[in-house]
Amino acid sequence: MQKTFDCIRLHFQAPLHLATGKSQYDRSGQILHSDAILAALFVNALHLGASSEDALAMMDGIRLSSGFPFWQEEYFFPKPMARMPFQIQGVEEERQGKPFKKIRFVGKSWLERLLRQESANIKQEQHLHSKGAFLSDHPDVLNQASTNSKFSIFKSEVSQRVTIAPDHMEDSVPYFTDRIFFALDAGLSVLAEIKDENVRSLFQQAFRLLGDNGVGTDRSVGNGFFEPEFTQLALELPVNATHQMNLGLYCPADQELDEPDYRQSAWQLIKRGGYLAGAANPDQITLRKRSIFMFEEGSVFPNQGLRGKREDLAPPGINVNHAVWRDGRTIFLPINTDMNYEKDNG
Repeated sequence: MQKTFDCIRLHFQAPLHLATGKSQYDRSGQILHSDAILAALFVNALHLGASSEDALAMMDGIRLSSGFPFWQEEYFFPKPMARMPFQIQGVEEERQGKPFKKIRFVGKSWLERLLRQESANIKQEQHLHSKGAFLSDHPDVLNQASTNSKFSIFKSEVSQRVTIAPDHMEDSVPYFTDRIFFALDAGLSVLAEIKDENVRSLFQQAFRLLGDNGVGTDRSVGNGFFEPEFTQLALELPVNATHQMNLGLYCPADQELDEPDYRQSAWQLIKRGGYLAGAANPDQITLRKRSIFMFEEGSVFPNQGLRGKREDLAPPGINVNHAVWRDGRTIFLPINTDMNYEKDNG
């Protein structure tokens, strides 16, 4: 079964830093999480003059994946937290686990094989790239890798910065910031399901404004600016699959907490919170939101039509003028897996 998604390709004109935790600047994340994108789109829709009701209707009318790397016409996705039916050629059975654990992103064709649980052989020197973190057999990647042994979709660069006390009465404190620089023709891509065509125009306008305002940390010093490209992407999906995997962060609705059989699931939790960076009042941008836990991208659950929910994380007792949303509704893909982890090589 083929399903076509709207796809937004983010072409970055500046380096990018994605926070991985409180005050952890020396390491950048590599995934732009779906809840952060939706929260930013909500705020940018308000900046465009939309009412809170229209901005909320936009959020209700779309489902987004998180932002994952792309290179030319190859799209990468998170490695599902399920058994990988692949074998690495030339590697002994007992040594297969180590290279599999290094894989973080799988290309489109490998994802489609994984969703079907279709066995295939991985040629380590041909299909594994960027120190084994990316799995791809796309001609665009293979051609580039064959001519450049150090080919990478992005590079990480750590630079030193200094914090200066506002009153200049305390010593300056140095710290390090990790920034991602994308290669030419590379960036992050986001899949979208437009459930209400009436919100498409506002959604695209808000995405364009978001590109002008930037995403991630340190936008005030030039990080995170991008140009969005609106296109489409088709995926071959299995029919009557046993499970489903999330392409963005998932926060279960109250009635869903007991629905999945977690013995037949595989997941990781991530804590989401952060600062009120989009607050209209400048005095509030350093305030912290409440926190919430969500299921990470690539988690796998029994196929029961999970939907998720959004939560308002505005700090209690503070008037922020609008809700501070973290949306745990996302895109799910069907996947076949037996959840047999005794011989799991993923």
